[in-house]
Amino acid sequence: MKLCDIKNTQDVYQFIDENIEYGWIDINGSKHLNTMKDFRKIYKTLSIDEILKYKVGTCIEQVNLIHYLLNQLNVKNKMFCCRIFEPDDYGNLEEEEHMHCFILYYENGKVYHMEHPNFERKGIYEYNSEDEAIKTIVDYYIKLRGGKDSPTKEFFEVPVGISFKEFNKYINHL
Repeated sequence: MKLCDIKNTQDVYQFIDENIEYGWIDINGSKHLNTMKDFRKIYKTLSIDEILKYKVGTCIEQVNLIHYLLNQLNVKNKMFCCRIFEPDDYGNLEEEEHMHCFILYYENGKVYHMEHPNFERKGIYEYNSEDEAIKTIVDYYIKLRGGKDSPTKEFFEVPVGISFKEFNKYINHL
């Protein structure tokens, strides 16, 4: 499937599923697939063009790309980030990342969650309200993180070329 073939929300999911792998490009230009090793040390966010060029993205990039594609279809949507809170100056570069970005979109009076980066939960999920969707998604990550609280914030863009620490700081200040 190509970008020009996208006509509806199901096409967005199909495009992402066929074209984007879970991965990231580091500050040195190396590609990392299905691993988070050294993520805190050398990760940088990608632009939409880079995501499409390299055909990879973490949850941050995949949500940003879905947001971009839904906007092209004039489908209302919102991006969210849930994570274990880390202060701006958190410096443990060996720590696992405890963050997940997700997207909700709104169609026909319903709320939908389009999940692709979490390979265990890929798909489109329907909810009756935004609150129900957010609670269900966040509760899943709280359970996954052993009961640790996962503050959740809506965000509006993904600044290009920033590190994980800088993205966390950006989310902290929304």
